[in-house]
Amino acid sequence: MVHIRRAAQAAAVTAVAELLGVDAAAVSTDAPFADLGLSSTQLARLTACLEDAMGVEVSVAAMYDYPDIDQLVEHLAMR
Repeated sequence: MVHIRRAAQAAAVTAVAELLGVDAAAVSTDAPFADLGLSSTQLARLTACLEDAMGVEVSVAAMYDYPDIDQLVEHLAMR
């Protein structure tokens, strides 16, 4: 389970960094997506990136229910 969380977190950080055009080191895993500067369109793209990386369905609603990388990863890891 730990390796799933690490892989999901790495995929999310990488995807957020790419969407924002920043270095992955600048992406805080406990900052809300809105505080990171992600628009609703970018959140939809993020779900697609995570689905591709993890092979699980990620709804846009999950991005609002679990509004930061840490919370989202925990949710996805429990599926």
